[in-house]
Amino acid sequence: MNQEALHGSLVLVHPALTVDPANAQGKVAVVTYDRPDTNEIYVSLMDGKEAVYHPDNLLKLKDRQQIMQTLVNDGKAMPLNDFKTLYKIGTLLDRGTNKATFDALELAAVNPGVWESALSRSRPAIEQKIATAYTR
Repeated sequence: MNQEALHGSLVLVHPALTVDPANAQGKVAVVTYDRPDTNEIYVSLMDGKEAVYHPDNLLKLKDRQQIMQTLVNDGKAMPLNDFKTLYKIGTLLDRGTNKATFDALELAAVNPGVWESALSRSRPAIEQKIATAYTR
């Protein structure tokens, strides 16, 4: 994965984060520097503060197609407010602007029912291969 793709993107500080030195739970931030070798992501918050987070503590929006597919597949089983919120997020992403992405992240932050459907980790987990030892 190209780590530079994360630079400059909008992310959400996990709203359920219990220990946050920057006190920015549920706030939108811009990734300024991603250090995959140390598992640190530097972000700039909208109020001018800067902070460093582990990739697990930052969330980004899923692709619009994934969100809409979730609505089609699971929409009947969702609570109505979650369906409306998820649809609104998908519609905002359809605009393709940074302002719309910012608004979609803020909308997702205050609606825990859509976190699983609309948000994903900022950086996918690296799969570790288990070494198998063969002996005779």
